[in-house]
Amino acid sequence: MSGLPLGALVGSWELTGSSVLWRSRPVPAAASGILVYTADGTVSTVMEMHLERPLRLGRTFAYTGRFRTEGDEAVHRVAVGTWPFTPGRELRRRATLLAPDLLRLEPLHPGHGLTLSLTWQRTDHA
Repeated sequence: MSGLPLGALVGSWELTGSSVLWRSRPVPAAASGILVYTADGTVSTVMEMHLERPLRLGRTFAYTGRFRTEGDEAVHRVAVGTWPFTPGRELRRRATLLAPDLLRLEPLHPGHGLTLSLTWQRTDHA
């Protein structure tokens, strides 16, 4: 497992791509969002996602909390969030830097048949 330095994530990121699978089948989706990691270990994000059949979900999701890195994982601990991001929940994502300013986050344990892979472009270094 390669190590992901904490500082590698610091900055503001814009959502540039998403891949959604429902029970291993692709689902058409449109998404936008912002993700911010600060040097002191704070993470904040807001995303708007519209999923088509079979889910037909249009919703804004947001949370803020603390983050750390463990190997190639970004671990987010939610302090405040919208459903389904309840306080105290820990979100583990495989974090892959595709380039210094291009980040892919993928869940390690997809929930309830939904797998969401997000690609983020850094917009500035915090």
